Amino acid sequence: MLLWVDVETTGLDPSHGAILEIGMRWTDTRLDRLDGGFSTPVAYAGPVDGFIERMHGPNGLLAAWARPGAPTSDETARLARAYVASRLSDGVRVLAAGASVRFDRDWLDTRMPGVLSGVHHRSLDVSALDEAARMWAPLTWAARPERTTDHRVDSRLDDELRLAAYYRDAFRGGVAYVG
Repeated sequence: MLLWVDVETTGLDPSHGAILEIGMRWTDTRLDRLDGGFSTPVAYAGPVDGFIERMHGPNGLLAAWARPGAPTSDETARLARAYVASRLSDGVRVLAAGASVRFDRDWLDTRMPGVLSGVHHRSLDVSALDEAARMWAPLTWAARPERTTDHRVDSRLDDELRLAAYYRDAFRGGVAYVG
């Protein structure tokens, strides 16, 4: 099984920032969704720089994490742990999946420890697939689906699943090297 993960953050360094939004989706290895997923903004009252303000102001995330009732980081971590645990079972290998999975894992391990407990250390990273296609199959890469992301986790997860399905289908079709 695959656990698709994405976080939006206040920066690039998990030791000095905060998670602003988290999203997760379970799929099987055919990329069929197994449930409605989990996503939520995370309450945050700290400072943001101009870059984050320009990215997350227009997409509504700044307003979402500032609204009364937005779950705290601790509450979000508890909810995310429960979501992950809901499908973990003995003998089933679960890979974290997404784009730049290492980034998301580092943030979750630092800011919400234990959320990915039980998830295998290996991952399926569609950004790595994208880079491999760019280098080794540029015609396949050039025909990939456009990303529609607005820097919100649900849009990004949609993009990542679309891209994974595209490359899965390309691999099944016997993509030839085009140099």
